[in-house]
Amino acid sequence: MLINKQRPSAKRIKHPAQLEEVFSVLGSNLNPILTQLAKTRRVVFVEGQDFQLLSKFAHKLGNTVVGNRSDFAVVAVSGFNPERARNLKIGMETTLGGKILGAAILDKDYRSEKERMRIERQCTSFCDLIRIHHCKELENFLLVPDAIDRSVERKVLDQARRAGKAPQSFTPFASNFLEAFCNEKKSCVQVQYLAMRRKFEKNAGSSIDDATFNEEVLNEFEKLWSSAVSRLLVVPGKEALGAINNHVQELYGVNITATSIVDIMKLEEIPLEMKSLIEALGLFASTPYVDAP
Repeated sequence: MLINKQRPSAKRIKHPAQLEEVFSVLGSNLNPILTQLAKTRRVVFVEGQDFQLLSKFAHKLGNTVVGNRSDFAVVAVSGFNPERARNLKIGMETTLGGKILGAAILDKDYRSEKERMRIERQCTSFCDLIRIHHCKELENFLLVPDAIDRSVERKVLDQARRAGKAPQSFTPFASNFLEAFCNEKKSCVQVQYLAMRRKFEKNAGSSIDDATFNEEVLNEFEKLWSSAVSRLLVVPGKEALGAINNHVQELYGVNITATSIVDIMKLEEIPLEMKSLIEALGLFASTPYVDAP
């Protein structure tokens, strides 16, 4: 039974099975998350631990409401799984006995723009805010060469200061390193992009012939690959940061983190898409809540 002090009587749960997945996903965080949900009536679904980085960007941009998640609960889903987010939201609404506002922030992975836009449209049926990044994953927002160089240089200076030694000479490298990384990954990314688009078209029942399909997809990919900026949107961001860390560990004996990159970023270096996302989350947090009748 659901008991709500704002209603004159209790309400029987019609579909108890809907609650099982909610309890399973929230695990040991069940009570604090349900408490936050009951207070704010808003939930933001993210992939894994992505909100830690989103929070860092929000604080950098001066949006403490988003950074502190004070006006919504954050729930992690495993990987790109809009359907699971939808089911969880239904289960949470059943648990709380009323409507909640939902947002979902997801990676694009190797999906085409056509598929990304279609999934966003589908998610509007259960989400008040849906954002699927235009880049492969959240870490791609960190692939800002100047910020990476400054982050590494700061680590080198800090290491020397702690050791009481003169710092090693540092030469900016990130721009050339990332360009080489992109060139190395082009074939792999292209194959993944082609495979994801083929799967999408097949599921959509497309009758396009193979030759036309291949030409269309390869032209779209080459357009994405046409500039240094757009290339950094489609390569694997996590893997790029890992390669950078292997490089600087070998040269200087230091590592950088996502946090250290965001910390040293200038406001004008933060990608416009990230600024737009944080602003949208701020508006979502302030959206008036109206319970369903």
